[in-house]
Amino acid sequence: MQRLYMVKHFALKMKTSPNHIILGTAGHIDHGKTALVKALTGVDTDRLKEEKERGLTIDLGFAHLSEHATIIDVPGHEKFVRNMVAGVSTIDLVLFVIAADDGVMPQTREHLDILKILHVQRGIIVITKIDLVDDEWLTLVKEDIRKFVTGSFLERAPMIPVSAVTGARIAELRAAMQQQFADLPPKLDRGVFWMPIDRAFTMKGFGTVVTGSVLSGGVKVGDTLELLPQKQLLKIRGLQSHGKSVEQVATGDRAAINLQGIERNAIERGHVLTEPYYKHPSQRFAANVHLLTSTPRPLKSKTRVRLHFGTTEVMARVSLIGASQIKPGENGYAHFHLEKPAVARRLDPYVIRQYSPTITIGGGRILDTNSPRNKLSDEIILQKLRELEKENPAEVLESRLRSQFALFPIAQLSSEIGASKEAVIQILDELSKNQKVIFFKKAGQAAVVHAEKFSQIKEDVQNVVAEFHQQYPTKLGFSKSEIAKAQRTTVDPELVDYAINNLIKEGILKEEAGTIRRRDHRMQLSPQLEALREKIDRLLFDEAFTTSSAVDLAAKLSEKPPTVSEVLDLMIKVEQIIRVEGNIYFHAGRVAEVRNKLIGFFKKNEELTVSQFKEMIGGASRKYAVPLLIYFDGLRITERIGDVRIRGSAFENLVESL
Repeated sequence: MQRLYMVKHFALKMKTSPNHIILGTAGHIDHGKTALVKALTGVDTDRLKEEKERGLTIDLGFAHLSEHATIIDVPGHEKFVRNMVAGVSTIDLVLFVIAADDGVMPQTREHLDILKILHVQRGIIVITKIDLVDDEWLTLVKEDIRKFVTGSFLERAPMIPVSAVTGARIAELRAAMQQQFADLPPKLDRGVFWMPIDRAFTMKGFGTVVTGSVLSGGVKVGDTLELLPQKQLLKIRGLQSHGKSVEQVATGDRAAINLQGIERNAIERGHVLTEPYYKHPSQRFAANVHLLTSTPRPLKSKTRVRLHFGTTEVMARVSLIGASQIKPGENGYAHFHLEKPAVARRLDPYVIRQYSPTITIGGGRILDTNSPRNKLSDEIILQKLRELEKENPAEVLESRLRSQFALFPIAQLSSEIGASKEAVIQILDELSKNQKVIFFKKAGQAAVVHAEKFSQIKEDVQNVVAEFHQQYPTKLGFSKSEIAKAQRTTVDPELVDYAINNLIKEGILKEEAGTIRRRDHRMQLSPQLEALREKIDRLLFDEAFTTSSAVDLAAKLSEKPPTVSEVLDLMIKVEQIIRVEGNIYFHAGRVAEVRNKLIGFFKKNEELTVSQFKEMIGGASRKYAVPLLIYFDGLRITERIGDVRIRGSAFENLVESL
């Protein structure tokens, strides 16, 4: 049920049966892997001159088993384990090869460890070279192998003894492989094209060609892909799968892609082809870590290791999280500081090999492919990584949204959880229906916040405003930026702005004159200041349009000018008085009277002169009349044309509103 749920949200589609099966060989050097592949396919996968001369597989070899299956032949020598990891990282089924005359050997053990770390789930144990031993010896080897694989994914795997030389029981092996093919589970398609490159070469008449296993998504001829970590956009000139030209490839296919606009020497094994702008290269990964019991010493911070994931090998420094060391056989979490940029996806398996001597010591799954450098506490980092360990993308996505007071762009979420943008939108739509997320914009792009986090931000904003009113009862309110700074937790400033606007729409807060306050807030002045406010109110109303300045008011009321200015500012904020050009103050009630007179005047007249306006306001001088007219111009109630005023653009709306 869990897997079906994952499929629903991760994939553009889930194949009911693998479109193309990828097998891989594994096992000790000289145990007959290449000979076995030739017996099964007729192809000698040792293509390099050095391989022919030394009789030793050095690099990956590829052979088509059938129309729907490819075998990747990997090297067994311990010097070339890096190539072996690149080969088996994308396989569906392993042919685990052990020679009858040798039995279990060092690379047999290391290859099994690597297969377990990379979460390979299916395999067939193939005992080769049975023509070199008798039946009694073969029985002993079988018993030894069964003990060796106990507790691993190969514990119940078919065991087929064969001879690539005589062809003995090769048919039986083929039948066992066909049975395994039929039982393989559907492949999980994350919906975004992802192909780690394992080979690159130049083909005469075509140009640069790369090959790899398509781990997710699909592409067709003419599509544009991004080559990472170079971040170079390239067009697909042609496609092949299983040696045939095709128009498209999809999850599970072995693909050869003819790329336009790039030279062969610009591409290496470990580079990745994917959808444009889906991933960004990084030099800092975070992952869970399991150390093999066979590891000779604990893993500590600052240890230099070889990191293998997909077809990539890169040197890295370990930085453990929440622990001083990880002992053999134990688990933990770590940051890996890569020595060059690389790309991976969440939940991609990886292998750690010791720098020197180069032995496999552990591995795990990559959880965060662009781990932030800001100094968060280990507990916060561990909480995030535990969330990212979940396989169900819907759970991971909701946990990620719950983890921060942040506005997450949808493209960022797609990259973080390793799913397509379409899949992420589908999950978010479902969460939105259940009122668990809210959509906004961030830098012009669709973004989302968890509803619980947004509610907490709104609650914090209200608390901050309430505390401000309590601490400064004589102030009307304060700015949005000050509210953002006053938050108790690290919050995306854009979210604070959205929260304030939301609270204004709900009628809880009010914005005026650039300040935010509770709608029901009334400034609480001291008895002395309240008495002064009432005196100023009466005086300005009585003076009408031959009004006093702040200095004159202070003199007339025998008050200090700063105190009068403070009260005047408060009265302006509550719209009790109005300040116009020249720091002239008018009572708001008197201004409203003039506004009504203007409406009546323009109902009968087209133009208004300054002289007519002076008469309208009781014969006041130009000193007061002109600034007041300019104030009405600013409200677009009037409009100046030369020496006269006409109706402004807001005039009709004003009339309708009265």
